[in-house]
Amino acid sequence: MTWLKKPVVAIVLVTALAGFVRFFHLAHPGELVFDEVYYPKAGCILIGGSDEVCMIDTDDEKFWREDKWDVGSWVHPPLGKWQIGLGIKAFGMDPFGWRFTSALAGTLAVMLLAICAQALFRQVAWTYVAGGLLALEHLSVVMSRTALLDVHLELWIVAGFTFLVLDRRWIERRQMAIEVPAPEPVPEPLGSARPDGDEPEPPTVDAALARDRLPPIYSPVWRPWRFASGLAFGAAMSVKWSGAMGLAAAMLLSYMWEASRRHRRDTTWPDAVLRAVARESFGLALAFVLVPVAVFVLVWLPWIAHFDWDWVKWWDTQVGSFRYHLRDGLKWTGIDPDTGSATPTHPYYARPWEWLLPPGRPTSFFVRDLGPDIQQILGLGSPLTFWLNLIAMPVVAWAWISRKRRDWRAGFILVAFLGLLLPWLRISRPTFYFYVLPLTPFVVLAVTYFLREISDLRIVVRDRRTGEVATNPETGLPAVSTAYVYRPFVWAYLLASALLFVWFWPVLTAGQISDVHWRAIVWFNRWI
Repeated sequence: MTWLKKPVVAIVLVTALAGFVRFFHLAHPGELVFDEVYYPKAGCILIGGSDEVCMIDTDDEKFWREDKWDVGSWVHPPLGKWQIGLGIKAFGMDPFGWRFTSALAGTLAVMLLAICAQALFRQVAWTYVAGGLLALEHLSVVMSRTALLDVHLELWIVAGFTFLVLDRRWIERRQMAIEVPAPEPVPEPLGSARPDGDEPEPPTVDAALARDRLPPIYSPVWRPWRFASGLAFGAAMSVKWSGAMGLAAAMLLSYMWEASRRHRRDTTWPDAVLRAVARESFGLALAFVLVPVAVFVLVWLPWIAHFDWDWVKWWDTQVGSFRYHLRDGLKWTGIDPDTGSATPTHPYYARPWEWLLPPGRPTSFFVRDLGPDIQQILGLGSPLTFWLNLIAMPVVAWAWISRKRRDWRAGFILVAFLGLLLPWLRISRPTFYFYVLPLTPFVVLAVTYFLREISDLRIVVRDRRTGEVATNPETGLPAVSTAYVYRPFVWAYLLASALLFVWFWPVLTAGQISDVHWRAIVWFNRWI
C-alpha cells in the first residue's frame, strides 16, 4: 500500500471523498431553499433565460431585471452568479443545475486545501487529515449543496492563499539555487610538483571570503504563483466584496515573508522591512492591485455591455452596493408595529464573535414538519472542528510568536484567519453564521497543525534542579519515552469527526428523520 503515501494519491482521494458527499442526491430538496430565491434566478438571467424559465414572478424581480440585469442580489458582484449560471446552462434551471457549480466549487476547495497542506507540512498523513476534515466539514458540505455565493467565495479564497504558499516555495527554491556555490577545486599541497614540473600557484581569491559572498536577494517582478494568487483574489472580490479581506491578508503575508528573507541575511528588522518595501512594492502592486482590479472589471464587462457601455450606471451600481452593505441595507433591529419595541429583523442573524464560540447561531436553510418526522438543512459548522479550534488557534499563535519556534506556517494560518475575521468585527451591518465559510479552511489547518504537534509529543523526564533532560539509569540514555502518547487521541478525534458527520448527515441534506432523532442531533435551542 505504498501508493497511498504519495501526495498526489492523497489529494485525489480526499477530493473524491469531497465530491461524493457534495454531489450525492444533490437535487434534494427539489425546490429553492433559503437565499436560492436570489442567486439561481440571477444566474439564469445572465445566461439569457426568459422570465418563465428563470422563475421571475414578482413585480419587484421584474423591476430589478430591467434596472440591474439581476434580481435582489444586484448588491453583490456577478462572478458567483455567472458560475451558478454555467451549471444552469449545462443542466437546466432545476435543483441539480443551479447547485452543480456550488458542489464543484466545494470539491475544488478541498483539493486546493489538500495541496496547501502538502506544501505546508510536507507529510502525506497531514494532507489526508486536512483534506479529509474539510471534505466532511458540516458547513462546507451544506454550502456546497446550495446555490449561494459563499462557497464560490471560499473556493477563490483558498486558491489565493494556496498559490501564495506555492509562491513562497517557488522563490525560496530559486534563491537557494543561486546561493549554492559551484564546487571549488581542491588546492594542491604547497611544494607538490605538477606534471610539467612547475610549482602550483597560490589561489588568488580567499576561499573563505568567496564562500561568504552571497548573491543578492532574488527579487523578480514576474512571479507566476504570486500573479495567480492575485488573479484568485480578484475573482474572490468579484464574487463578494468581502474577498478583499483575503487580498489584504495576502499582501501583509507577502511583505512579512519578504522582510524575513532579508532578515535571515543578518540584516536588522528595520532594514529588512525597508528593503522589502523598496524591492517588492512594484511587483506586489502589479499582482495584488492591478490584476485583481482588472479581473473585477473584466467580470463586469458583460453587464456593462448589456447596458450599452453605460459606465456611469456601472459606477452608480458600485456606489449603491457599498451604501447597501455599509449603511442602507440590512438592519439588526426594527420597530415592531404592534409593541413599538426594537426587535431583531431576522431570526438567524449572528454576530461575528458568535461564529466561532459554542453553541453558535447557525442558519436554518430549510425545514419541513412532517408530523412525527422532520426534514431540515442546518448551516452549522462541525462542532468537533470549531470547538477544538478554540485550543488549536492559540497553539498556532504561540508557535508563531515563540522565540524558540518562529514557525512561518503557523504565522500563515493565523494571519490568514485573522485577516478574514477581524474586519467583520468592525462592520455594523447584520451578519449570518454562514459568513464564516471562507474562514473554515484555516480553522481546519489550525486543527491539523495542533494534531500534528501533539502527535509528535513524547514524555521527557527532566532534572528538577537544572531543567536538563535526565538520564535513564538503566540504559544511560536520555530519559525520553519511545511512545507517542497522544497519538491515540489524534486517531480518536479523527474517527469521532467522521462518525459525527454521519450522525449529522440528515440535517445537512434534508433527510427525513423522526423528531426524536432530530432532537438527538440538534443539541441546543440556539440551533433550532
